[in-house]
Amino acid sequence: MNNSDIQIRSTLGGLAIFFGSLVSIVFSLDNIEDGQTLNLYTTSFIVLLVGLTKDTLKLNTYQKLIGQVAAAMIIIAVCDIRFTSLYNLFGITEVPIAVSYLLSLFTVIVITNAYNLIDGIDGLSGSVGIISTLFFGIYFYLNGQIGFALIALSLSGALLAFLNYNWAPSKIFMGDTGSLFIGFFLSILAIRFIDFNHTNAGSEFAFGGSIGTAVAVLILPLADTFRVFVKRVLRGKSPMHPDRTHVHHILLRLGCNHAQATGILVTVNIIFVLLALVLKDFSDAVVIPSILVTVIALGTILDLIFKSAIEKRKEELRERNRASREEAKVISIRNSG
Repeated sequence: MNNSDIQIRSTLGGLAIFFGSLVSIVFSLDNIEDGQTLNLYTTSFIVLLVGLTKDTLKLNTYQKLIGQVAAAMIIIAVCDIRFTSLYNLFGITEVPIAVSYLLSLFTVIVITNAYNLIDGIDGLSGSVGIISTLFFGIYFYLNGQIGFALIALSLSGALLAFLNYNWAPSKIFMGDTGSLFIGFFLSILAIRFIDFNHTNAGSEFAFGGSIGTAVAVLILPLADTFRVFVKRVLRGKSPMHPDRTHVHHILLRLGCNHAQATGILVTVNIIFVLLALVLKDFSDAVVIPSILVTVIALGTILDLIFKSAIEKRKEELRERNRASREEAKVISIRNSG
């Protein structure tokens, strides 16, 4: 397969997801009370174009970041989707408008690129996207936020259709065209969920911990990106330096195929969503530490398994080398005799 074929397959998936979800929104306009939903799609088109350009013209990291910041600032300043406080985290409630904008911008950039980084094996990013959008879609629907529910559920449906062609062995890829656009929308849904859930506290379907619940839903891209960035910095490398230390790469090196690695990671993501549901009535003071402890425990177990497998392979290699040397020695003695 030549490079042009790969580029086409990398962009078609993202474009299909975007326009597939947009068609669902257009057919549901009667159920949307304001123009905010279409404004969000108009803004997200900027991110789609950034991803499309990245797939076809190979933008560098900083050029890609500029496009994301531009789209994020429109969402924050024009659509007013932002953090309005710290929601009693660390005992802090209201924050200055500048802090609100910066924190919201940081969140959009982090989630967008974290989702982009997990798009490394067949089926993974699509599956994680379905889990997240289904959770947010159902939540917003139950709480009467029809516009955001339609965004999330239409995206979930488009991802489900895409996954049919992206499951190993994949016939089409999401590429940066799709992963940046979906990550961008997930960041919007997460910010809206945290802000709305806090103001909706006490209702039947509200969660006690807004921030912790959103983190649990997006735990795979967030935790994996944080882990990889920390390891790169500790090794003296740039956090943006590409390597093969993501969790899905480790699972592949442990002998899993793409479908098995995706299945394991999707199961882990679902476990964290279930954990958030179990802790539904608890505040972030309980939910966030519970999630962090679970992440650290699972990460430690994975690292120990990986190190053990590496040591075992090194020992097997030493044994093979030793056996080869012994065999060579025996052959040498026979030849000399």
